[in-house]
Amino acid sequence: MVAYLPEGITPDIQRAFDNAWPNIGAALDDRADRFPSQVGWMFPDHSGNWKEASWGEFRDWTHEISAGLISLDFQLGDVAGICAGTSIRWIMADLALGTIGGVTCTLYPNTRQSDIGLILEDAGCSWLFVQDQKLLEKVLNTGGPAEALKHIVVMEGEVTIDDPRVLTWEELSRLGAECLNDFPRCVAQAQDQTDQDTLATIIYTSGTTGRPKGVELTHGNWIYEGVGWGANDAIQDRQIHFLWLPLAHGFGKCILLIDMYVGAITAVDGRIDQIVPNLGALKPDFMCGVPRIFEKVRAAALSAAPADSPKGKIISWAMQVGEKSFPYRSAGLKMPRGLATQYAIAERLVFSTIRAQLGGRLQFVISGSAKLNPELQRWFFNIGVPLLEGYGVTETGAVTYFNRPKEPQFGSVGKVIPGSTTRIDPDTGEILIKGPCVMRGYHNDPELTAKEIQNGWFHTGDIGHLDKDRFLYITDRMKDVIKTSNGKFVSPSEVESAITASSHAISQAVVVGEGHKFCAALVSLDPEWVSQWCTDNDLADIDYSTAIKLPQIHTIVERDIEAANKTLDHWETIKRFEILPAEMTVDDGTATPTLKVRRSQAIEHFEYLIERIYQDEQTAHK
Repeated sequence: MVAYLPEGITPDIQRAFDNAWPNIGAALDDRADRFPSQVGWMFPDHSGNWKEASWGEFRDWTHEISAGLISLDFQLGDVAGICAGTSIRWIMADLALGTIGGVTCTLYPNTRQSDIGLILEDAGCSWLFVQDQKLLEKVLNTGGPAEALKHIVVMEGEVTIDDPRVLTWEELSRLGAECLNDFPRCVAQAQDQTDQDTLATIIYTSGTTGRPKGVELTHGNWIYEGVGWGANDAIQDRQIHFLWLPLAHGFGKCILLIDMYVGAITAVDGRIDQIVPNLGALKPDFMCGVPRIFEKVRAAALSAAPADSPKGKIISWAMQVGEKSFPYRSAGLKMPRGLATQYAIAERLVFSTIRAQLGGRLQFVISGSAKLNPELQRWFFNIGVPLLEGYGVTETGAVTYFNRPKEPQFGSVGKVIPGSTTRIDPDTGEILIKGPCVMRGYHNDPELTAKEIQNGWFHTGDIGHLDKDRFLYITDRMKDVIKTSNGKFVSPSEVESAITASSHAISQAVVVGEGHKFCAALVSLDPEWVSQWCTDNDLADIDYSTAIKLPQIHTIVERDIEAANKTLDHWETIKRFEILPAEMTVDDGTATPTLKVRRSQAIEHFEYLIERIYQDEQTAHK
């Protein structure tokens, strides 16, 4: 076994670790004590207008929620679920719980009702924060798990359900203010019982393959992520971070701890349909997201004008110039004079306009949660907004690898967080991670914990390799690699990324081919693209299900897949495809709340289409 040698530790980073906060509540106190009047948070009010809150104000609001819980007899180690969309109140609830030694159990608001019941029961939730009455009704219908809840806090809107356990956010806040008035040190006393070994969070992995698992993360896990990346100059003081990511996922919370360490301003709004308008209003310095969101941003920019219009031709020309410039600009080399002149024109006419639509101040964007296509990454770099890829799994705090803005390595997911290390299993190619980022274990599952963490090394289940400079490159999930009947191995995520990157129409793809002579794909189309195409072609009166059966649509998909095939090895190319009747969603179990396709469930769900594809393997679908 290779010895554990922490990577990336400099004297400054070591000092930061030595002086790290004892718990998450202390992290908030530290920032609020040193910069009480400095703006730390931005959020929309009920009218949609953006408001600001200082670190001092935010700490006071959070402590009122903590004290409100204490007044209702909340105890150290009590588990409270949060089932709500991303908002400033989600963050306050989570920090309020952590401050007094509570455990947050995260639930996506679009989690299926049956899974909500399963998670509440497995985690042992006795408290629950829920977004509104609609979600409250969903939770109450879980039966036994809901009956075990002592108190339920509705975070927004009115409540008409008559249940003595239910109270509103405002009522809890008032109880907290009264408690603090009578017992000013009640929150501080509870916080003193919490240290880095205290359990802070149970995150149930959405799981692309099977039943969700409860990942236990301590205060120390989160603090390590915040300090490790924060002290590494990944994010700067006073930068504005636009946060829309689901906070039920570890990615968003990890970035919050970094923001807190460096003093960045977090602007919070989880409404996906408001991402682009919010970028224009907030003018943030950076944001984080998943590849599908960035694909939609690119598609919107490229569809700003019909391709055959004068404006469309200018956009297309500018993108070609950007591609030609990439080898020079990405390597920090001087462009030939003629290309430099063309790039300056493209910058003035097209790239600056696209950046202005994204707020005009984006210094970089960070992608995680799913594999990023290199073509998409190049496109963002060409328009002047570096798209930096990171990597991590919930079991290692979500952001274990990250491309620093000052030294990105395109195609890689960057270098490991300082203080941890990685090795690649020489037999299987599996990525193993060791360090303070690794979870405490799986909730209520010591056998699985022992299987996945061996001698301190967490087995990620992902395949990858390290280059000579210790940059990590991800290949695929071990369980997902396809072996065709010809003995060729295919990484489906590589092929799927190539397909979606080559098409404005295709939003999701699942590559199949295990045991068959060739690879095929199930693809779903972007409803917005379909609607716009129908409008542009005087077919606005037909619906999605009718549109996807049109020969013209089929031809476009075939063309886009052929374009993707040109970037693949011949044994990876897609010979046949089927267009799915709708996008894959959480509701039908084929997608996770973080927009990733659940491969095994999708293959099972659409087995009839796969059988149709392979009913005659001697011919290809043309």
